[in-house]
Amino acid sequence: MYSSIIKKLVFVTLIIFSLNGYSESVVKLTNGEWPPYMSEKYKHYGVMSHIVSEAFKTQGIKVEFGFFPWKRAFKEAEAGKEWAGSIGWGKNAEREETLLFTDPIIELKDVFFHRKDFQFDWNTIEDLKKYKIGASTGYSYGKEFDEAEENKTIKVYRTAKDENNLKKVLDNKVDIFPATMEVGYEIIANKLPPAAQNMLTNHPKPLDVRAYHVIISKNTADGPKLVEAFNKGLQMLKDACKNESKDTPCYEKLLSDNLEGKYRP
Repeated sequence: MYSSIIKKLVFVTLIIFSLNGYSESVVKLTNGEWPPYMSEKYKHYGVMSHIVSEAFKTQGIKVEFGFFPWKRAFKEAEAGKEWAGSIGWGKNAEREETLLFTDPIIELKDVFFHRKDFQFDWNTIEDLKKYKIGASTGYSYGKEFDEAEENKTIKVYRTAKDENNLKKVLDNKVDIFPATMEVGYEIIANKLPPAAQNMLTNHPKPLDVRAYHVIISKNTADGPKLVEAFNKGLQMLKDACKNESKDTPCYEKLLSDNLEGKYRP
C-alpha cells in the first residue's frame, strides 16, 4: 500500500517537474565571431544567438553554443555528431544536400563601404568595372558579383578579414568593399582608428540582401523536429510584439536593442 502511494507521488512529481520545464531538452549548435550578430564576448552571444536561444526556449529546448573558426563551425555542424547544427548560414543548393534549413533568423543587406572623399556611385555590376574592390576570403557576395569576379569583369582583391579590407579602404589600397552594413560599422567603431568613423561611409544601394538560417545536419536525430520547433518558436517571438507578451521577448525589440548597441560587452 505504502509502496503504491510512493509510486503515485513520484509520478505526480515528475509531471509537475515536466510542466515547469525541468525536462527541458538540449540542442548543441556551433557559433562563431561575427559581431554584433554573433560573438562569444557579447551579451547573450549577440542578437542572432539570442533570437535562436529564445525561439528554442519557447519550445522547452535549451541551446548550448560552441564557438569555433567558421570553417570548423560548418564542418562540425554538417557532420552532426557532437553538434546538431549551427547558426547564421545562407542557403544554397550544395548545402541543402547535407543540411536542413530553418526559417530565416534574420535578413541583412550587404553594401559598399568607401571613403567619404571618394566619389562613388553604382547601379549595375557593369558600373563596378573601373574600381578596385576589396573582398573577404571565402565569402560569397551573391551570384551576380561572384560570377563577375570569376569572369574577371570586375577587379576583386581578396583579403582574410573584413577588418583588413576596411583598413585597405581607409588607406586607399582599394576603392570599395562590400560588407553587411551593421557588421561594417561595428568594425569601424571598434577595430579601426577613431578617425575612421568620420572618413568612411556606405553607398545606400544594397549589393545583396540575404537570409541567415539555423542549419541542422541531416545526420542529426530528430532534425526535422528541431527545425519545426525553431520555426514555431521564432513565430512566437514575432507574435509577441503584437500580443505584448511579458513571457516571450518581442522579435523587433531584440533587433532594435542590437541597433542601439545593447548587446555590446
